[in-house]
Amino acid sequence: MPLYEYKAYSSKGKQSRGLIDAPSRSAAREILKRRGELPISLVEEKDAGRRGGTSRVDDLVFSLRQLSVLLRAGLPLTAALDSISAQVENEQLKRAYTRVRSQIGEGSTLACALAQDRVFPPLLIVLVEAGEQVGAVEEILDKFADFIEKESEFQRKVMAALIYPSVILLACLGLVFFIITYIAPTLMEIFTAFKKTLPLSTSILLFMGNIFRKYWPLILILVAGGIAAWKKLVPLHYKDRMKLNLPLLGQTFRYIMFSRWARTLSMLHGGGVSLTTALGASREVVGNIVVYEALATVQQDVEKGVSLAAALKKIPYVPSFLVQMSETGEKSGELEKMLETTANFFERTTERKLGIFLQLLEPAIILFLGVVVGFVVISVLLPIFELNKLIH
Repeated sequence: MPLYEYKAYSSKGKQSRGLIDAPSRSAAREILKRRGELPISLVEEKDAGRRGGTSRVDDLVFSLRQLSVLLRAGLPLTAALDSISAQVENEQLKRAYTRVRSQIGEGSTLACALAQDRVFPPLLIVLVEAGEQVGAVEEILDKFADFIEKESEFQRKVMAALIYPSVILLACLGLVFFIITYIAPTLMEIFTAFKKTLPLSTSILLFMGNIFRKYWPLILILVAGGIAAWKKLVPLHYKDRMKLNLPLLGQTFRYIMFSRWARTLSMLHGGGVSLTTALGASREVVGNIVVYEALATVQQDVEKGVSLAAALKKIPYVPSFLVQMSETGEKSGELEKMLETTANFFERTTERKLGIFLQLLEPAIILFLGVVVGFVVISVLLPIFELNKLIH
């Protein structure tokens, strides 16, 4: 059924706007009139919002929890969706829920209706489909809300940990660049007026400053070209494999990937999705083509009757702790719980390793900047000292 965005006036002259689903424009106009509203504008939506993009995580979590509460309270799905679309403040989500309500009004299932709109993550659709099969949609919505909250919180912690050293490094390098390109040449002009040979460090500093000042557009082009070439020309397999094998951060990257994978698999399988189907869906979250393809072989092995732990053991990048916990979970019949425990362990370990890395990174940055700034200061001060001698 088409969806129309409307503007209307009530009998008291108050303007309102919103979305309404109706078989035609005239039908939408009649529905509004029956509500006591005079429509002044009716515009049919042409799949707006279905081309991509995401809503804010907090808004999605809040709306899913609201929907779960309303369904637990015994409200019909259509009424619950009407309530959500009326209450949610995020305009993109409001439109999405209205479109879902329209699809369900035409006889679609909730999972199929959600799949028509890219605002909703694919994992949510897989889970809701499983929840509809076992009659536990409310629990599924709560589980998914918990899942994306934990994912979002973990990502925020990692980003927050990297902000401070990045800001310090950029600020200090910007200061050094300013000294090299603007302050040092001015001082050197005074010194060269006395026809004295510049110290070697000063000559190097001036040479670098002249290059930056004269050729900065070319330098920017070369840097941008290098980044573009890295992104476009270097094979994705090579980049992702290199990321896994980095000396200090490789294991941290693996922990992040398998933490997300284990939590997703636990949520899917615990939500009623078969293990093989859950393995296929959960590998979408790893964000690494090498690991993605390796996990595809795990799914194939499990389909052939191999245990999950045995299949994981064949992959060199899988942490041994994950293999052990999977084996324990399969033997005890608590695979979902063991996977959740593993995900929590990996996240805590990642946070601890990042903390140690940043503790080492900050003094390393300070030392590096100290050497650079010291070189610049000495290069600037040496000619000044010699100029002072000449004056006296």
